[in-house]
Amino acid sequence: MLHSNLPMRRYLVAAWLLGCVGGVAELPGAAVDAPPGSAVDVGPTPDGGLVGGTLDVAWMHGAADCAANADPEVQVHAYNATTFILRQNKCRTFEAPFIYVLVGTTTALVLDTGDLTTTTLRTTIAPLVGGKPIVVAHSHAHGDHVRGDATFAGQPNTTVIGTSLAAVAAAFGIATWPTDPGSLELGGRTLDVLAIPGHEATHVAIYDRQTGLLLSGDALYPGMLFINDWATYRTSMHRLALFAAAHPIAHVLGAHVEMTSTPKQAYPYGSTYQPAEHVLQLTAAHVAALDAALAQLGATPQRRVLDDFIIDPQ
Repeated sequence: MLHSNLPMRRYLVAAWLLGCVGGVAELPGAAVDAPPGSAVDVGPTPDGGLVGGTLDVAWMHGAADCAANADPEVQVHAYNATTFILRQNKCRTFEAPFIYVLVGTTTALVLDTGDLTTTTLRTTIAPLVGGKPIVVAHSHAHGDHVRGDATFAGQPNTTVIGTSLAAVAAAFGIATWPTDPGSLELGGRTLDVLAIPGHEATHVAIYDRQTGLLLSGDALYPGMLFINDWATYRTSMHRLALFAAAHPIAHVLGAHVEMTSTPKQAYPYGSTYQPAEHVLQLTAAHVAALDAALAQLGATPQRRVLDDFIIDPQ
């Protein structure tokens, strides 16, 4: 149970706010009737202010003619001096996954290794972490998030967390999967780890207490939210919504962009050119909106198009 009704009030307000701006206007009252058995104790809100950063960036987005594309294999954006967002070239992989590097005083986290097997990602990350030991983790085990693992394996001061459920749970100290919280300490920078299976069985979200960034992988991003286990996904997203309501969220950052800048419109799956794409960042209100939509849709898998993402059961 929650420590008080304040987190739930925040959650309801977030859902209402997004409804007012058009995200869930078709879902009145849908914040009720959450998936059963999904309430968790999310703990107290972290104290203190958040370390800020910038998302003032023009992401490379492929080309009409990939044969003539001159973009680098990896683009790096410094959110701040110790937080980096990388994107792989859409002409090299239409998935164009985003990869996150969070640097603490003792250790750096690399979240996902992307969809390419060259050493470019590893050599690009090396100067960003200042020689600190690296922990390579994954939002989940799909190929476009782990394909670069072999380029990190066996490197000095580098630990690559396995992709099995047991390996993920052990690495983050998740005693009972998926309901217990986990964590990772980077040295003066604590990350909360939430198991959120449904898109994939070992999926996790990472919350950075320092910046308030919630890294949501393929569970939530501006694109097509492919769902492999509907019931589990509904429960996971309700648990994530409760967490987001109880913690300061600067941005929700996923692993892809597939929506256009026009509400409710996505690029065709497999696109290698997205000249007018949606911004990467979402908000806590989007987490609440997703949970509300799933609650309204109920136990039967159904497709639902919202302004900034598409619920798409497999």
